[in-house]
Amino acid sequence: MNNFTPSWRSYLQRLSLPLALISAALFLFTTAKILFFTPGDGGKSLFLLLLAVATFVNSCKLLPDSGAPAKTSLRDKLLAWLLLLFFFLIFGAATFFPEHDLTGFFSTLPALLFFLAAFCFWGGIKSALIFLLPTLICTMIIPNRDVLALLFSFPLRLLSTIISVESLRLFGLDIDYHLTSIHLPDSGIAITDACSGIEQLEILLLLGYLLVKMQHTRKRWALLHYLFILPAVVLVNSIRIIITILLYYKFGQRAFADPVHITLGYLLVIAVVILLWIIGPLFPDAEANSSEQKSASDHDQTDGDRS
Repeated sequence: MNNFTPSWRSYLQRLSLPLALISAALFLFTTAKILFFTPGDGGKSLFLLLLAVATFVNSCKLLPDSGAPAKTSLRDKLLAWLLLLFFFLIFGAATFFPEHDLTGFFSTLPALLFFLAAFCFWGGIKSALIFLLPTLICTMIIPNRDVLALLFSFPLRLLSTIISVESLRLFGLDIDYHLTSIHLPDSGIAITDACSGIEQLEILLLLGYLLVKMQHTRKRWALLHYLFILPAVVLVNSIRIIITILLYYKFGQRAFADPVHITLGYLLVIAVVILLWIIGPLFPDAEANSSEQKSASDHDQTDGDRS
């Protein structure tokens, strides 16, 4: 028997009408916020939205095949109403006391609670858990991406600075650093957010997710493989900084020109994706391997019976 891999259409067909309407409202709500409230971010929010759509489609395979509305219990309804109660409380607090919301997370939390309550009411607790990740991306991560970028930027810059400078020291270069500032004999370089790799992280999260789904079927290995995005970004960005410093020694200030900076940014994305692809076999997909071995043994047994 030939193996059949369900397409994304077959996954979406498992959605009941209430869940399909809630999901459509979630993505329309997020798209409207991107278009009208967060313009000019260079498409970074769009990459996160595509990541949310990809995780949503993949999550649909956990639903029953029938596509019929789920039978919700009293516990599901009570939890949904509890989430809705918290939605009203936090929405009111964020509306009347906006000065206490220093990060922006507090004002975006009601949207997360509202959609989770809807999923829980019409699909049960299981549906709320199934669609938690794409809902979290749409309601919390996309609106607060600037704050999250600042949160991750400094560790990425610091690690990249340490690795690049210490590597150049091994080859005898007279170079020093303090935190994210690199001191050269006749000049200095400040590793800013633009040099941290954070600017390319959104598209790398999307490409990395698609790549991992292509290489793995087991969630454990897929998650471990996916978590290597950040170490890969740090490693490749360190090489990027090394190249920039060497170009500075050779060509001076021209090494910091926009064409050079943009080109190295594109090369960073390509290099990280290639590195993730190369290390994929280090995370053996045991389930897939066992299925292949079982299919091969069944095929050999069939041939033996025929002979």
